[in-house]
Amino acid sequence: MADLERALKRELDLSNGILRLEPTFVPRTLYPGLGRLGLDNYYLGPERGWICERWLASSVEAVNPVKVEDEGLSFISLTHVKGRVRLRDALQIFPGRMLGDRYAREHNNRFGVLTKILDIGSPIPWHIHAKEEDAKRYWNMNGKEEAYYFLDVEEKGPLPYSHLGVHPDVSEDDLLPILKRWNDDKVLDLSPAYRLNVGEGFHIFPGVPHAPGTMLTLEVQEESDVYNILQAVCYGRRIPKEEMLRGLPDEEAVARLIDWERSRDPYFYRKYHMVPEKISDLNGNGIEYWIFNPNRTWKFSGKEIRVHPRRTVESVEKGAYMLFVWRGEGSVEGIKVKGGVPGMDELFITAEAATEAHRIVNTGREDLIIYKIFGPDVYREPIIYNGT
Repeated sequence: MADLERALKRELDLSNGILRLEPTFVPRTLYPGLGRLGLDNYYLGPERGWICERWLASSVEAVNPVKVEDEGLSFISLTHVKGRVRLRDALQIFPGRMLGDRYAREHNNRFGVLTKILDIGSPIPWHIHAKEEDAKRYWNMNGKEEAYYFLDVEEKGPLPYSHLGVHPDVSEDDLLPILKRWNDDKVLDLSPAYRLNVGEGFHIFPGVPHAPGTMLTLEVQEESDVYNILQAVCYGRRIPKEEMLRGLPDEEAVARLIDWERSRDPYFYRKYHMVPEKISDLNGNGIEYWIFNPNRTWKFSGKEIRVHPRRTVESVEKGAYMLFVWRGEGSVEGIKVKGGVPGMDELFITAEAATEAHRIVNTGREDLIIYKIFGPDVYREPIIYNGT
């Protein structure tokens, strides 16, 4: 541990608190990938499935049928010393430097947010993530609030629609017979489908059933991989009932996990559909937007930054963040970055770097498009939802 601490300290000192992260890819067996994550080989066989998720700045281990050590965890790419270290371990070793003293103390030395890029070739089966109290009670895990932003790609997949929530007149009595017989996909009849548009998104609270569609999606969520599948058949594939029960005694217990009030809100689309909200024109050098606005939740927030060609912007934030380069090339305080090249497109900007002025430079001929993702409570605005 002493050697690891010395190596990490040297890396932080020499990189001015800006850490390059190795790309982290996660396979899934419930749905195929479409090959939009920059990998030539993304099918690992029937036991492992398709690599259809990339996890960014992750301290969460993936829950898969075949357990692989450290799967889902992000590693810091040490450029000034030999070796590699988990981001999760670095947060424990130097919590103050990585996250800031107060943030680390209030959030148990955790970044507190997991970001994914979903590259799915068919919709994910209709499912829910348990609310905080249920996730703790049954699985000793965190709840899972999440939000989506749909990325600009030509290949939108075969079904760029998502089933979200339930129709206003749907009740537990409509759902239970379908869960009990567990032999079809009729649950989707209970849920409205919404088209997924580039540059837009949705905010999904725990307890709201959803079946994400095939748009390439930037997803941000609480640090958790807890779920209950509610759809027995998805595109001809049978799903084991255990994926629905996950240790619970019966279908009634699963139905009680649903937030029925929020799920059947007749104004669901108007409330939970999101579009970017402009923050600043960055003195004419670019544009800054909220894509995950802290006026919706304090669990996470996120920005899109567009730096114009051959321009520089100076950035100062309130706390540590994950930086992902979507398009273009440039540098962050001298560290080269390039979109579309795993290994050069993901950084962790520690609190000591993020809260001081740091330069983002576009060295290319197109806009440099980056995403900044912040953990809980870094940015807090009055919440727009009534009663929350």
